[in-house]
Amino acid sequence: MTGQFKLIGFDLDGTLVDSLPDLALSVNSALAEFDLPQAPEALVLTWIGNGAQILIARALEWATAQSGKTLTEGQIATLKERFNIFYGENICNRSRLFPHVKDTLQKLKAKGYRLAVVTNKPTQHTRPVLKAFGIEELFDEVLGGQSLPAIKPHPGPLFYLCGKFGLYPKQVLFVGDSRNDIIAAHNAGCPVVGLTYGYNYNIPISESHPDWVFEDFAALLTLV
Repeated sequence: MTGQFKLIGFDLDGTLVDSLPDLALSVNSALAEFDLPQAPEALVLTWIGNGAQILIARALEWATAQSGKTLTEGQIATLKERFNIFYGENICNRSRLFPHVKDTLQKLKAKGYRLAVVTNKPTQHTRPVLKAFGIEELFDEVLGGQSLPAIKPHPGPLFYLCGKFGLYPKQVLFVGDSRNDIIAAHNAGCPVVGLTYGYNYNIPISESHPDWVFEDFAALLTLV
């Protein structure tokens, strides 16, 4: 392995895995238990990216506004717990790897690159997803939403990778699909790829000014 990059970090949802169908199913299953309206997948997509707590908070805000219902603090806490249970049960029922993800990761690993996942997804759900798709063993580090004190867009997780592996930020390439990924990388001083097919609140990823914009995950191989 030669060249600038020694480690490549990846977001998970919207970058490696199309998890929207299972997230929408789990959100709506939790809302249904409180007779709240069901959200279409296209709307749930706009709530993804800041972790499960904010996802379900956005869902609650929308559902209560639509229905006019008000939940108690206890009911809200229960609904959040039910979402976590539903998502644990449905973590990979409908989700799929995006095209060319597995074979590209395997090629990068074979070239000698260290690989890492940095996601805001709950830590308890992160490795099961990677394991279900047979890619867990490709990663040297996996950071979920509770692994460190800060989550993206804070640069902390990327600084952690630099420290753990003894690298300068310029030696870490980050790959994501949302502005949170781009902001985190920029603030850490890491070069960053923005993918066009993911979950970015229906805003073109180019507007966040990543160093590269790719439509195809396999295009990463042109950088290394």
